[in-house]
Amino acid sequence: GHFGLSSTLHLCLFNPALGEDSRQAFTMSVVYEVFQAIGIGVTYIATSASLIAFNKYLMHPGRFSHAGPLTTIHMTVTLLMSLLLYVVAPSLFPSMHTARAKWKTVLKYIAPLGIIFSIALVCSNLAYRYSSVAFLQFCKQGNVALIFAMSCVVGLQAFSFQKVAILAVVVTGCSLCAHGEIHFVFLGLVLQLLSQFMECSKNLIGELVMSKGGGLKLDVLTFVLFQAPCSLLPLLISSSLSYTEDVKTDFLAMWPLLLANALVAFFLNVLIALALKHLSALAFVIIGLLKDAVIVASSSVLFGDPISDAQRLGFTITIIGIALWSRLKMQEAAERSKASEKTPLLPQHENKEKLKA
Repeated sequence: GHFGLSSTLHLCLFNPALGEDSRQAFTMSVVYEVFQAIGIGVTYIATSASLIAFNKYLMHPGRFSHAGPLTTIHMTVTLLMSLLLYVVAPSLFPSMHTARAKWKTVLKYIAPLGIIFSIALVCSNLAYRYSSVAFLQFCKQGNVALIFAMSCVVGLQAFSFQKVAILAVVVTGCSLCAHGEIHFVFLGLVLQLLSQFMECSKNLIGELVMSKGGGLKLDVLTFVLFQAPCSLLPLLISSSLSYTEDVKTDFLAMWPLLLANALVAFFLNVLIALALKHLSALAFVIIGLLKDAVIVASSSVLFGDPISDAQRLGFTITIIGIALWSRLKMQEAAERSKASEKTPLLPQHENKEKLKA
């Protein structure tokens, strides 16, 4: 197993076998890691909240309220920036060599994911036209329950009543948030739920193919680089079919903001890759919960989205439920890690005989 940070720190600082220089060097490395984690976390939260506020701002009528073309711009810039980043810093794409060697296999799996992801993004951006950022963020908290139900169906998760009880807390919180929405628009809810279903499907299929798809283990940025053209193709087709002169007029008026918006979207992908590489699972979960709270609070301040008492209560219940769920998942991961570390002292056939007895 792994020592906790505090245990390791105590062990090294009070170990008489270590010299003063070694202790100082270790303390400095721990301080650096802590500040690095805080820096990544704060930047990730700020970027994520900024992108959602930015999308909401652009989707307002009179600016660039074209969900399909907006998503197409995002994906075009993501593809170009991913290619540029790969040329400049190939070390950020550790699994690219494997992906290039098996590019046919990779595309066979990622192409359908790209189409699903493009639908999810269009629906998500379109939902901003009808609903508040706070309300949509409340809805997103239900993803954990949705993906659990879907995972049970395909056999990626084991069903247990403990899990159902915790997820019931999350669903209760989400229901309170939805029920407490002051300016409720049914179409906004439908678009958001469709987006979440597509996103969960993408994540689920991604998990299936990454664990069973010909031994592919892709890092986040390599995955993004292969997924971007697969998502861009259907987006270009749909945008060209639904093209009107308004799209061109609004694009020419707003292109500097649209470019900045797309660059923020790409930067967020890079931050997610860095966070997954440098932060522990617990830190990433805590940062995710803080991010949700910041997005809800900032939407209220920036856009004047009204948040009712029922929604505040529902959001608090949801955050508690997700924290409990995350704790349970980390306990499961620790138990799996422990089990894999254990080696039998007796030969296997003797163990089987003892079990029979």
